[in-house]
Amino acid sequence: MSRFRFVCSVLWWMLAVSAVARPTEEADSLSARRITDSLRAVDARQVVVTGTRNEVLLKDSPVRVEVIGQERIKTTAMVTLGDLLKEQTGLLMTGNVRTGVQMNGLGPDYTLILIDGQPMVGRVAGIIDLDRVSVGNVDRIEVVKGPMSSMYGSEALAGVINVISKRPPDGISGSAQVQALTRGPIDSRAEVGFAEGNVEISGFLNYRNAPSFSLPLDTLQIPYAGYQDGTAQAKVQVRVDDHWKVRGWLRLFGTETRGTFIESVFGQIAENSGSVEQWDLSSTIGAEWISGRARLTMNAYASSYQERYNFDVAQGEGGLTDDLQRRIARLYTQYDLIFGESNRMTLGGEFLYDDISGTRYTLPDDPTRTPFYRTGVAFAQWEGQPNDDLSYVLSARFDGNNVYGNALSPRLSLLWKPGDHLRLSGSIGTGFKAPDFRQLFVVFSNRLPGAGYDLIGAAQLGNDLEPERSVSYDLSLRYVDGQRDLSATTSILYSAEIRAFRNDLRNLIEFYLAGTVDERNVYSYRNLSRAYTQGLEANMQLALGVSDVGAFSTTIGYQFLDAADVEVLDAIDAGTAGTIDKPLTREDYGGLWNRSRHSGTLRLQYDTEDRLWSMNVRFQFVGRYGDESLDKNGIVISDPPRKVLDRPDEYVHAYTVMNLAATRTLMLDNGWQLTIGAGANNLLDQFHPTLVPGLVGRQYFLQLRVMFPGL
Repeated sequence: MSRFRFVCSVLWWMLAVSAVARPTEEADSLSARRITDSLRAVDARQVVVTGTRNEVLLKDSPVRVEVIGQERIKTTAMVTLGDLLKEQTGLLMTGNVRTGVQMNGLGPDYTLILIDGQPMVGRVAGIIDLDRVSVGNVDRIEVVKGPMSSMYGSEALAGVINVISKRPPDGISGSAQVQALTRGPIDSRAEVGFAEGNVEISGFLNYRNAPSFSLPLDTLQIPYAGYQDGTAQAKVQVRVDDHWKVRGWLRLFGTETRGTFIESVFGQIAENSGSVEQWDLSSTIGAEWISGRARLTMNAYASSYQERYNFDVAQGEGGLTDDLQRRIARLYTQYDLIFGESNRMTLGGEFLYDDISGTRYTLPDDPTRTPFYRTGVAFAQWEGQPNDDLSYVLSARFDGNNVYGNALSPRLSLLWKPGDHLRLSGSIGTGFKAPDFRQLFVVFSNRLPGAGYDLIGAAQLGNDLEPERSVSYDLSLRYVDGQRDLSATTSILYSAEIRAFRNDLRNLIEFYLAGTVDERNVYSYRNLSRAYTQGLEANMQLALGVSDVGAFSTTIGYQFLDAADVEVLDAIDAGTAGTIDKPLTREDYGGLWNRSRHSGTLRLQYDTEDRLWSMNVRFQFVGRYGDESLDKNGIVISDPPRKVLDRPDEYVHAYTVMNLAATRTLMLDNGWQLTIGAGANNLLDQFHPTLVPGLVGRQYFLQLRVMFPGL
């Protein structure tokens, strides 16, 4: 039986089971207005915390926050953060071995990834691997686009993604799920929670196991290594008395990849037979004191990330094994005081210690010592609301670091509500990104077949790197909560947004070809570029509710992106840019590498009136983008040397990914819920292993989830 016929058979079986399942209790039919109310992308009572580090209603937040809720997670086969973010407008996945996110036209190393407000560590090649984060126990994901260095410091120059885990309802509750994906893992997970009185306890376990496989490409076989990984997380919160509550949080992730796999670095395709092991342990303890209009929050956070590569070819002096350990310790305190009805002052500070060790990292002047950062932080924020229609947030943060010096990052965000449905918001702010350990201290030699290069940090060569700085602007116009009754049985809900953004960057850190050693290219890092990214983003949501039928909803998003190197534009205008064939013109110049000028998402969904049936089809369009590995004419600018995107054959072709999912929920006699899901990812069978390694062709999935409510 073909895979397609198998999935069709599963869908038919789901229909047959629903015919004999115990029906829910009889109730009055929901009105069309209530159906569309239930389909609001984010409820009017939705509270967010990432934009200001304080609780605020989403509709009243001057800092623009996007929310991905549980409903979207439940109705797809997406089990990792990387999978889920692919379908969010303006977020594009990037990376050749690890999965990172591109936001506002800036790469993965410019976006801060948080779990319950605490930073993830373990960037490799600047990327936090989003496939390390399971979404099984996630309540919501908050996305803030634009520089947030005024509250979060370095790594938040492009924005912040905060993964917020669930809090348990009263009583004992939990769920278990298993999902099988062709050309992918079997994913098993379970969560349990307990809440009573002043105590909340929750736990989560996730295990994935994927076999190795290979796929044909022309006359070649492309190998994909098998892997297994697991996540364990526990949270506890205790309210001690009317003023104090304490909390603790622990997360452990481990993974092993074993077999033969390929990777693409600096345009070179390398194959390795061996293994990669990763371990990530994070913990937080904290306390909160509330008295009247004042609140004091204190947290201590620590994280350790380790990984080990076992190669089949000796990597220079590093040999067959490559080790890495990254540790971070953080002390954080925040004091909030409310003035009047709606003004709030926030003051706080942090101390951070961050170090790295392993095969690739030593200090250039003392090989027996390892690099470290020590950072002291002070920040302040004022949230004001002069009247019901106007609110603002003014924030600033000072970072003092032992390696890269000092940085001051202010930001102003405004929200104006000229009517019941209109929201006009804007922000202007600065961001910074400190040089990371890799850019300063790495010493690595890649000797894998198909590759052959050295990567040397700037400090190892005696060169200083300055922090990257950005001045950014953001303007958004939203129409929200539009609702109209078309008839006694039909109602429509609608909202829309258009957003413009621009980032002006200076001291941009880039890798460059520093020379050759034994016929191997040697790369390093330098401050050279000035660049900008700018664009428009548009989103629209429509939902049509029909009594006794259900609801049909559509979400569509589009991003236009313009990203360019100012050094290249200046050289073009000066007439010093070009190849042996012809001078370079602005019309020929395609902008920064790896940026799609056009991208978009589309989601079509149907839900029955009782929400027990759900079906959706989702599309992600990625327009063509330049890949430096496809460069055909070499250096176009000699000072500073640049390869630029200037030919049609230097682009990766545009592609569209189509995903399909259906779920059926059965209400059992004991109050438990059984949900059966099936569908397909990448239904159009996109497969570009060397240029888009995250696509492995068409995949089918089947999932089974059991939930029991609070007892």
